[in-house]
Amino acid sequence: MDIFKLYTCKMKPLRTSGSILVIAFMISFLNSSSVFAQEKSKEQKVRSLIVTEEKLDEKPVRNLRESETRYDQNGNIIETIGYKDGKVDTHFKYEYDAENNKIKEIEYDKSGEIDKVSKYVYKNGLRIEKSVFDKKGNLLLKKTYQYTFF
Repeated sequence: MDIFKLYTCKMKPLRTSGSILVIAFMISFLNSSSVFAQEKSKEQKVRSLIVTEEKLDEKPVRNLRESETRYDQNGNIIETIGYKDGKVDTHFKYEYDAENNKIKEIEYDKSGEIDKVSKYVYKNGLRIEKSVFDKKGNLLLKKTYQYTFF
């Protein structure tokens, strides 16, 4: 069951104290899980976050790194590494301007070589353009963003 459906479903009357513990755990989980979904971490001044998983259904039990995220002093994500079975699966680095707008995204292949580079242009704090280049600098994709205001 989707956790948001579970969170918003109609509640039946509680019959045991175990139900109260389960609900308390779910509320605690929903409140704490938003930290991992945030793109920026300004209040906590987090420098890095490493997530590992312990596979208990395997013998012997394995501890594997799942992801690694690094932040700058402004709370912007500057690097993310995703792992699959303990090996690098995805790897990105990011650069920001003085207004904390992401202006560059570098995507690496599994061997650690640059695969793609995305560059972003902003006007009045809004992203207006994204250009994606291959490792040789050839333009692969260009997106423009148009905004309508009330």
